Amino acid sequence: MPQVLQGITILDFTRGMPGAIATMVCSDFGAQVIKVEPPGGDPFRAFPGALQWDRGKKSVILDLKEAQGRQQAQALARRADVVIESFRPGVTERLGIDYATLSALKPDLVYCSITGFGPRGPYARYKGYEGVVTAKCGRMMAFAGQPDRDGPVFGAVPVASHAAALAAVRGMVAALYVRDRTGQGQMVETSLLQAVTPYDVYQWINWQMMIKDPEGFPGDPEMDPSKLPRVGYLPARTKDGRWIQIASLLQPLFQATLRAIGLGHVLDEPRFADAPRLMDEDREELVRMMLTRLQERTLDEWMQLFIHEATDVAAEPFSTAQEAMEHPQIRHNHQVQEVQDPRVGAMRQLGPLLLMEETPGVVGGPAPEPGQHTREVFEAPDTPEASGAAAGRAPLPPHPLEGITVLDFSTVIAGPFGASLMAELGARVIRVETLSGDYMRINYQGLGAHRTMAGAQGLALDLKTPEGQEIIHALAANADMVVHNMRPGAPERIGIGYEQLREINPNLIYLYAGGYGSTGPSSHRPSMHPIPGALMGGVLAQVGRGVIPPADAPMTLDEIMEVSRRLTRSNEPNPDFNTSMVIATGLVLALYARQRFGVAQRLETSLLWANAYANADDFFDYAGKPPRAIPDAEGHGPHALYRLYRASRGWVFLACLFDHEWQALCQALGRHDLREDSRFATASQRAANDDALADELQRIFATRDALDWERDLTAADVACVQAEDRGMFHFFQEDPHALENGCTTPVSSPRLGEYWRYSPLLRFSRTPGKAGPGILKGQHTQVILRELGYSQDQINDLRARGVVDWEEP
Repeated sequence: MPQVLQGITILDFTRGMPGAIATMVCSDFGAQVIKVEPPGGDPFRAFPGALQWDRGKKSVILDLKEAQGRQQAQALARRADVVIESFRPGVTERLGIDYATLSALKPDLVYCSITGFGPRGPYARYKGYEGVVTAKCGRMMAFAGQPDRDGPVFGAVPVASHAAALAAVRGMVAALYVRDRTGQGQMVETSLLQAVTPYDVYQWINWQMMIKDPEGFPGDPEMDPSKLPRVGYLPARTKDGRWIQIASLLQPLFQATLRAIGLGHVLDEPRFADAPRLMDEDREELVRMMLTRLQERTLDEWMQLFIHEATDVAAEPFSTAQEAMEHPQIRHNHQVQEVQDPRVGAMRQLGPLLLMEETPGVVGGPAPEPGQHTREVFEAPDTPEASGAAAGRAPLPPHPLEGITVLDFSTVIAGPFGASLMAELGARVIRVETLSGDYMRINYQGLGAHRTMAGAQGLALDLKTPEGQEIIHALAANADMVVHNMRPGAPERIGIGYEQLREINPNLIYLYAGGYGSTGPSSHRPSMHPIPGALMGGVLAQVGRGVIPPADAPMTLDEIMEVSRRLTRSNEPNPDFNTSMVIATGLVLALYARQRFGVAQRLETSLLWANAYANADDFFDYAGKPPRAIPDAEGHGPHALYRLYRASRGWVFLACLFDHEWQALCQALGRHDLREDSRFATASQRAANDDALADELQRIFATRDALDWERDLTAADVACVQAEDRGMFHFFQEDPHALENGCTTPVSSPRLGEYWRYSPLLRFSRTPGKAGPGILKGQHTQVILRELGYSQDQINDLRARGVVDWEEP
């Protein structure tokens, strides 16, 4: 079988997790990745995850500070299809590997740049570490209230790195898709700052609407963090002291859960009839009943019940990433594969990003040693056209995926937002909803749907009717892609199964993005975002050290309530958006495979699969692997040199990952005594005396305002920023840096009028992306039906008979 990127050569100048993950994915799908390292090797090799991130690549050593090294880099670029780098703005020009220089040497080159804060603006030169970016833009306020203190809280799952990595893959492959038709390369840009924006689900628009109409958009008390734990998303302690996550927010599933655990009788009481949407006092009482009941069996006993008997209950244990590797469904999906690494021996690693039936991914060999392939690469014959790029001369399209149509049958967040990312690339996305509408239209007066469905067209119909299926089959005949996240068997019952649609359109790309997968021991079970959050290791990292008592420690119900609240607060919706990134990336890879090899195919990913990648800093194992660095119980950060500190006014986030950065910090603080203190002289000694170092630094940072620290320390090239303590909305609405980088785009909708949305995650120099507004339910039903040849009288008749519908502005 071919691999989608076979014959493609990628020259990789990146440092750190985002770029390394991006090129790892490309390598897994057939690209030859040449990792260019400085003398002494990439400093990020010190991170255990690099053994996984760099797998399957070739390594060359070049000194780009010397003329010879720059000339060699340019010679390699002439032979490459793609160049990717992650330097701060201005550095590539000094090193002779900037887009202008390299594209002049090779006009059809695709050039991808990943920065921390974007290409311009007052923070462009700041170091782009995940914690620095997420603190500065307010992302860390997503976990505010998790510990019993005010202010931002460290985010343990590296969502910005995950999103930026997969955005880079989409960008590179979409640009190759355009290049092969037009013969023209281009520059593709993303940043961790732009990549973190999807994780603001509600605040960005809720604030705008509240400012416009405080009485009309008061927010939703059901979503208020102070009301946690939420009864539908309930972490609970079991009889053996272990913890289980229940995630049955949808009313039918929640009520099935109550019946399964022996509390179905409470539904007979009028005050509980609408559970899980309850008044505060009723919700608290029901939470206490559920927490009490769930202590009556062990975790294994509950899971046996939920897997084999009460199969409508969404539940999984809280696990570390290494424990998750043993989950039967993950083993069934081949998400974990063994690589023999010469340094650590047998190593369990992530499998390929997703299943592609016709152009599968294959895990390559182990990560190379620094410079292992220098001679081999430079002695290889000079074959500038090795990629076999098509000599297309079609005109450039207005957007990368112009002319591509996606039918989206998925629900809630992961699938719809994945399709929305395709709309950002220019695809036409037709969002198919039921007549009652998607769940995202319930809370916050449906404002969340303006994020998850942005840029799509809306079609509302009843797929259980013959007329509804006839409409969908007519659309599928001319579509390019289908996305859904229904449990196995459901698509076939409503006429949208893979074989059913393939018979109508053999050229159709079909992606299934369920909770667990299409086959296997849990494939029949429901799932929502708290399930992969709990199972894949993210929540146990987020909640912090020592928060969960030992399994044999006695706990009162009130103590269980408090731990449950903290676990709930730690399990915010990032797993859904993490999955969206994989969905969109898979679709772009499949589209390029269809263009290159003429194969349409079925793809598959899952909430579990995607969130293994989001936890790629820890989702691997080998003998002697260091434990994951997780934050302290108060949520400041994993260690003294990568954490939040309270200043005299506000908060700062400090990032000093390497010894030279520690030396620079001591110099900038004028604290040579710290540098000379035997407790802090080496990295290992600093780690052994981490609490003492944090106390010393806290005393220092408490003496001045946060913004003063940012100004003085960043001037010394020390990564230290004021942490936004109001949330992401305020940063992106007000901060000059966000405005200068075009991080938001004005749009309008029939009901909400003018508002801004976050800009696309990718910028293309020649085929820009699109930023469309959110949609009302069925907003484009009439337009779509008229395109299919229906008259207005027929459309009105279909609506009168309950086949189609649309929401009036």
